[in-house]
Amino acid sequence: MAMIKHKSDKKIAVGGLISAAFLLAMAAIIIVSGQEGLLRHRYELRARMDQVNGLQVGAPVWLAGVNVGSVSDIIFIQNDTTGKTKIEIRMKIKKAVQDLITEDSNARIGTLGLLGDKYVAISLGDPEKRPLQDGDYITSANPIDFEAVLSKGVDVFDDVAVTVYSFKDIARKINKGEGTLGKLINDPNLYFSLEDFLNVVEKMADKVERNEGTIGLLFNDTTLYWNSARALEELAALTDTLKRGEGTLKMLLRDKTLYNNMISTVGKIDTLISQIQSGKGTTGALISNRELYEKLSSSISELDSLVSDIRQNPGKYLKVKVSLF
Repeated sequence: MAMIKHKSDKKIAVGGLISAAFLLAMAAIIIVSGQEGLLRHRYELRARMDQVNGLQVGAPVWLAGVNVGSVSDIIFIQNDTTGKTKIEIRMKIKKAVQDLITEDSNARIGTLGLLGDKYVAISLGDPEKRPLQDGDYITSANPIDFEAVLSKGVDVFDDVAVTVYSFKDIARKINKGEGTLGKLINDPNLYFSLEDFLNVVEKMADKVERNEGTIGLLFNDTTLYWNSARALEELAALTDTLKRGEGTLKMLLRDKTLYNNMISTVGKIDTLISQIQSGKGTTGALISNRELYEKLSSSISELDSLVSDIRQNPGKYLKVKVSLF
């Protein structure tokens, strides 16, 4: 009888333990489902990116830093509207925050903590914009490719190392007095030359202050300043006169008739020169006709000989007859 009672107590204890475990499991499911929103109304948002940098299904979705959902699926989309392969992220979002996610909201992938866990961050939208509906795509930005950044950082570090080495080599040469810069820094003669130069400059400055020499007069003579000022005033007045179109210069600058007459005159001169070059007219014949030139030259020579003979022998050509009655 005691044996039967002992077995019955064991069954009751096992049954109670199983019931307690079942109740605990149900409580855990209710709590987890309450946290994850399994029993809440949700809707789906989608985002397409070139890469996700290790984002996993089940990663949290934050809205302005508040957990409002999770990543439900990550799939490849081949040949989308851009002609490239994209990665589509599908997110289950609490229906209660749907009005806060609008057309101008943005989604990006962030890193959570030091372990590098990924999450999707969504920004709050403009309340006056249309809320995104179930199945809509949200504007997204590609995450930073840290591997590419690190790769570029290695290249930059190598360049910096080469630059530092070059600077060390330059510093070594300067310390040894090599090269132009090394001589400038280490050669004492440069100091003395610079000192002499500064002395000369100081002497020039003293002369300028004492109004000595041309530079002193240029710096200290007020007459030069006032003459320059008057010249500028006269130039400004002349400019105003030209702008108003007054005086003779107005005719030269603004009168189209004068311009047309000048063009016509130049054309006539060009025609005259062409005729002269072609030997037309008296002037053209005088310039271009060789025979006429030679005859004229011969005549001038003969006339010159005649004048010379008359001067030497005037009695030969002049006869005076005097008669008395």
